[in-house]
Amino acid sequence: MAEVTVPSRSSGNSAETERRTALVFGGGLAGIAASARLAESGWHVTLVEARSTLGGRVFSFTDLESGRVLDNGQHVIVGACTNLLAFLETIGARYLWHLQPRLNVAVYDRSYRLGRLYGVSGPAPVHLLPSFISYPHLSLLDKINATRCLVSIMMTRRNDPGLEDVPFYDWLRTRGQSERVISNLWNVLVEGTLNDNIRDVSASMGLMIVQDGLLAGQNTANVGYPAAPLMDALVQPAQRYLESLGVDIIAGNPVRCVNVDAAGVVNSITVGNGPAMRADAYVSAVPFWTLSNVLSGTLAESLTDGKLSNLRTSPIVNVHLRYDRAVMEDDFCYFLDNPLQWVFNSTRIFGGESDERSQSLSVSISAAWDYIDLERSDLASIVASEMSHAFPKTRDATLLNAVVVKQRNATFRCTPGANRFRPGPHTEAPNLFLAGEWTDTGWPSTMEGALISGYNAANAVMSSAATVVRSESDSVRSMG
Repeated sequence: MAEVTVPSRSSGNSAETERRTALVFGGGLAGIAASARLAESGWHVTLVEARSTLGGRVFSFTDLESGRVLDNGQHVIVGACTNLLAFLETIGARYLWHLQPRLNVAVYDRSYRLGRLYGVSGPAPVHLLPSFISYPHLSLLDKINATRCLVSIMMTRRNDPGLEDVPFYDWLRTRGQSERVISNLWNVLVEGTLNDNIRDVSASMGLMIVQDGLLAGQNTANVGYPAAPLMDALVQPAQRYLESLGVDIIAGNPVRCVNVDAAGVVNSITVGNGPAMRADAYVSAVPFWTLSNVLSGTLAESLTDGKLSNLRTSPIVNVHLRYDRAVMEDDFCYFLDNPLQWVFNSTRIFGGESDERSQSLSVSISAAWDYIDLERSDLASIVASEMSHAFPKTRDATLLNAVVVKQRNATFRCTPGANRFRPGPHTEAPNLFLAGEWTDTGWPSTMEGALISGYNAANAVMSSAATVVRSESDSVRSMG
C-alpha cells in the first residue's frame, strides 16, 4: 500500500517541535481543539474528518421543504464554560454568542404557572436567595430543605470515590429532598445538562453540575446560546482559524483503520480509499462507538473490552416549529413534567423580530427515550398539541412547518460508575492519543468538555514528544 507522510512545517519554535507532525482524525470540537493547540505550539497538523464539514455533532443544515437553515439541536452554554468562551474569543466568534448578564430562567409547571430561577448581584450562593424565596413551584418547607441541601452540597467533596456509585437522586433523598424538590428544582439543573434523568446519573456528576455550574460564582449559571446558526457562530470561524495556523484539513474522508506495528506503535492510518498517512503522533477525536471500529488487535481489546464497551449514550430530540405569527415572548423557558422541556424563541435569539407573518421556535427534549423511535409526524403532533396548551396564542396561529431532528447518540451517559470507564488521553500505543467529551475531562458530554478533551490530548502529545527528545538527548550524552 502506498503511504503519504504528513509534511513537516518550519516555524519559529524550537527544533524539537518544528519538525513534529500530528494527524488528528475526527473534526468535531475535540478534534478542532486538539488541532488548534498543537498548531499554536508549532506542530504541523493534518485534520481528517469523515463528513464534508467540520463540527461533528455541532452543525447546521438547510431544510429542503422550508429552505430554513436549522441547527441539529439547540446548543446552550453557561458562564462556567470558560474554555469555550475563551475559544470563541480566539476565533473571533464571541460576538455571535449571547450570555445572560444574570441568570434568569422562566419555569412553568404542568398547570402553566410561571416561576423563575434567577440570580441577583452578590456573592454565590447568596445571589440565588431571592429566587428561592419567590420560586412558586416549591412549598416553604421544600425551600428550607433545599437551602439546607445547598449547604451540604457546598461542603461535599464530589471526588469521593463512593459518590461515583450512588445515583444523585438517592443522595438527595438521604438529605431530606422531597420528590417535589427533586423534580421541580434539582432535575431542572441536571436533565438538560447531563441529558439524563436525575435518577440515572451519578452523585459525583450531579454534584459537579451544582457546584461548578450554580455555586462557583454569581455568573457561572448564566445561560448562553448562539445568536446565529452553528455553522456561522462556531464551525466556520473555527475552520478559518485552523487554516490561519496552517492546519491541513481533509474533509469527506473517513478513517478506515489505525495501523499498528508489531511493537504496538501506530505507523499510519488508512483514510478513505486513499493511501495510508503517516505522522509522528496521532490523535483520535472520533466518538467512542466509532473508535472501536477502526482499531485492531490488542489496542482495540485494551480500550473496547476494558473501558469503551461500558459507556452508554443518551438521545436528544429537537423539533423546529414555524408559526404564521408570534406566539412566544421569552427568549426561552422550561416546562416541568411536560414533553416540551425546553422551548427556545429562535426568531428572537437570532436577532429577528416576531411579526404577524411568522415566528420560529425550537423544542429540545433531553433523555428522549420515549420519543426517539416515534414517527417524526407523530412526534411533531405531540409537540404541537402541547404547545397549544402552553402558549395560548398558538390556538389562533397556523403551524407552517415542523422539522424533527433525532440524535440517538447525542451524549454519553453519566450513570453511576461511568466515570471509571472514561479513558485519559494516553493509550497503550505510545503515539496514539484520545480526545472526545467522553474521555476523562471531569465534565459531562458538553461542548466545554469536548474542548477540554482536545486540549488534554494535545498536551499529552507534546509532553510525550518532549520526553522522547529528552531520552534521546540523554542517550547521546551517555554514548559520548
